[in-house]
Amino acid sequence: MNVYNQKCKLKVAHRGVPSLAPENTMVSFKRAIEFNIDVIEIDIHRTIDGKLVVIHDPTTNRTSQEKGIIRKLTYEALTKYDVGKWKGEAYSGEQIPLFQDVLKLIKDTYIKLLIEIKQPENYPNIEEGIITMIKQHGISNNQIMIQSFNRNAIQKINILWPEIELGVLIKKKDRFISRRAIKKIGEYANYINPNYKIVTRRFVKAAHASHLKILPYTINDKHTAQKMLAMGVDGLISDYAHILDEWMKS
Repeated sequence: MNVYNQKCKLKVAHRGVPSLAPENTMVSFKRAIEFNIDVIEIDIHRTIDGKLVVIHDPTTNRTSQEKGIIRKLTYEALTKYDVGKWKGEAYSGEQIPLFQDVLKLIKDTYIKLLIEIKQPENYPNIEEGIITMIKQHGISNNQIMIQSFNRNAIQKINILWPEIELGVLIKKKDRFISRRAIKKIGEYANYINPNYKIVTRRFVKAAHASHLKILPYTINDKHTAQKMLAMGVDGLISDYAHILDEWMKS
């Protein structure tokens, strides 16, 4: 397959556009909307007072100058954490977004939202909470995709809301995943989203045979992007989603 001078099939903006703005912030998501991007990927945790918040890590340690554990803090406490300043003074004051604010942002756009549920085992019934919030804001199920490394959580959502597109994330350590396991995933999910380092033509063939699309993560250079598309994946998750089409040119 010749990928050169072709567009990337599905461009997924990983945590917004973290190559340009602080990850998982409203400014990052707004920048993503400015570009010709198909999907914005976000990460969800829950505070001690039940608020769904958008942040990748279970703590604030990496993206804030203050330490804190998300599930042990109230949302009001989290509003005092600056998650933008580490990227530059221009982003000073950026707060950890509420999930509902991201839903409002994308509601009247063509953008799809890929929601990763982080560590659902630490947040009982978070699946129901996410679904309820989506429905309360009138977001079409066609505009939503949900993924997790936790297969039980994805199976649960498949039962609760079977119309939603679902994905299972695969870690690099699971590079020897069997065809049987892939086929099982295909019984309740639409996507299998692996660490790009485990993607092979055999993996792609097995996934497609089980009616699964493939969105490898995280593709942050031109060579890898071209290699992945040449093997037949269905899109790319990238910190540089805004320039993926440029990378496809010879």
